[in-house]
This record gives sequence, C-alpha cells and structure tokens, in this order.
Amino acid sequence: MSTVQPGQDNFLEANKAHFDSVAHEFDNFPHAIERAKRSAAKMREVVDFDPDSTIVMEYACGTGLVSRELAPYAKRIVGIDISQGVVDQFNLRVHNQGIDREEMEAFCIELKGQEGELNDEKFDVIVCTSAYHHFPDIDAVTRMLTFFLKQGGSLIVVDLMKNTGTHSHGTRSHGPGEGHTLIPEKFHHIVPHKGGLDQSDIKKAFEGAGLESFLFDDSMIGKDDARLFIAKGIKGVK
Repeated sequence: MSTVQPGQDNFLEANKAHFDSVAHEFDNFPHAIERAKRSAAKMREVVDFDPDSTIVMEYACGTGLVSRELAPYAKRIVGIDISQGVVDQFNLRVHNQGIDREEMEAFCIELKGQEGELNDEKFDVIVCTSAYHHFPDIDAVTRMLTFFLKQGGSLIVVDLMKNTGTHSHGTRSHGPGEGHTLIPEKFHHIVPHKGGLDQSDIKKAFEGAGLESFLFDDSMIGKDDARLFIAKGIKGVK
C-alpha cells in the first residue's frame, strides 16, 4: 500500500508555489502535451462522452491540456486547481480560442466536498490526470471528488504505476533510477507518493469512497516508456 509523509499543508503550499512558477511555460513541454492526448483518448474509451449533455470536472486541471482534448466531446468542462497561475493560463487559452466561459472555465479553489461549493453543481464525469501522486491522502481526495459526482457518474484517474518510467513536473523528466523512486530529490517537497501508485492503492481509495464497478488498466505506455494506469469507478445510484 502507499505511504504518505506528515505535513499535508506543506505539500499543498509547495505544490501551489511550484505550479505557479511553471504555469507560463507548462504548455510548451512536449512530454506534457503527449501525455494529455494519450490520457484523454483513453478516457473516451472507458466512458461515453456526449457533447450535448456530459458535464465534466477536471480536478488538478493545470493549464487545461486534458480539458482542451476533451472539450469537443463534452457540453461543459469545469477546471479546478489550487494554483492561481495555472488557472489563469487555463482561462487565457479558453478566451484566446473564443470559447464561451459557460462551456469551459477554471477556478482556483481548494474543494472540501461540502454543500454550497461550486454552486452545488454535480458532474457526470470527473477526471484527474498525473496528480494523484501529489496528494498526501488519496482516500480523502477520492471521497471529496465522489461528493461532486452525479449518481451514476464516473471518476477517472490517470497516474503513474509504481516504480515505472519517467515523469515531468515542468522542469525535466525524472526516472526510476534515483533511490527506487520515480521522483528525484529536488521534487520530493511536492510529491508524497514518490514511487507512484499501484492498483491496491487506487482500489482501496475508490471502494472507501463508495465507488462501484472498479476498472483498472495499466497498459498505457508513453514515448518515455513510463507506464500509466487508468482507473474508473462509478457512483452508485441510491
């Protein structure tokens, strides 16, 4: 099972600062663009998106690389991130493309999973790409995201399989040869799950949140030979 380190607030603030600092250049990294395209394509294999009805949240949306890939297949996409820098870049690109804010918009907010947040909007699909390994408590995050799903809605997570391949945080890629982790020491302050995540980690989090029909596929291989997984769970109909 995964292990996390104490000081969750420290990880939160460190991630805010890091992604604020790279927000202006993140879309220029071919690694990030390629991963977003692969991830979005796989998401559309496991969930039926309807451009006339599907309402999507992208959690930890960054600059919106995945959201822009999914936009033609969804009615509305709401991006959520704790970094104001990446949220600003997300919304700037939406504006520059002439997309109405009612169709696609990001917000800088730390969601708690409480009544009144996001005007009580619920979502058909919530996606989270390459971010779970940044969350100290993936069980709590999964419960929170499940709160925002409609009954019958799907949570989709794409992330790094444990101890495989390389990954970029907007400065350079990192690989598995450093202390049996995917994350070099210079990034340890923003990543609690330094060796990635495995099926048991995600299944426990999903089942603990009450998600059903668990799906897990770890066959996604990128140009950098990183192995990613995609996991899906469905919020049961009460």
